[in-house]
Amino acid sequence: MKANYFSPLLHLFEKNMNEELIPQMTAYMKNKFSYYGLKAPQRKELQKKFISENGKLNPAVAFTEIKKVWNTCNREVNYTIIDILRHKRYWEDPNSIELAEWLVVNKSWWDTVDSLAVNSVGLYMKLHPEKLEYYNAKWISSDNIWLNRTALLFQLKYKENTNFELLKSNIRHHSHQKEFFIKKAIGWSLREYSKINPSAVIKFLDDNELQNLSIREASKYL
Repeated sequence: MKANYFSPLLHLFEKNMNEELIPQMTAYMKNKFSYYGLKAPQRKELQKKFISENGKLNPAVAFTEIKKVWNTCNREVNYTIIDILRHKRYWEDPNSIELAEWLVVNKSWWDTVDSLAVNSVGLYMKLHPEKLEYYNAKWISSDNIWLNRTALLFQLKYKENTNFELLKSNIRHHSHQKEFFIKKAIGWSLREYSKINPSAVIKFLDDNELQNLSIREASKYL
């Protein structure tokens, strides 16, 4: 393996940089991150080329390799890492949750945290249900809003397998929150579950006092 697995990806993205798109992409993310100006379709084609030429990232060294670039790379590299980590192979090790947790609290914003929560953490918890109670309790009670949001969203794709009692408990823990990203996550999680069990969501909304934004989001399909 090269000095860093992602080095060729950085060179490939830089070679295909679109300077005209950089200002608008940077502004959309409130000037929090640097960009190459690559829209998603082009980025995904380039990352496909990168993987075909360099092979798949070895799960055994994934954390080490990702930590080398995550906090300093342009945002498109973060997105590529998130895409790579959607695969089951990266979450079969029970200790891999340490990688997910580290990514959630580093260079955090909704664009990476939501995908990590819904895809990676959601998959991990299905593979390792014995870890759920500990990490859910840790994250929902954390002072870090992105860990809170992860606990609220990781079941988003569980559909009829959603543990609604757990979700309700998590929501009640933060029902007082004024933070936009928490209010939005509460509404989003309830909205998704309303597709499966609308009466349960209606009852929960009737029985609990939530922020207006959460109620509006939760009620979209009711």
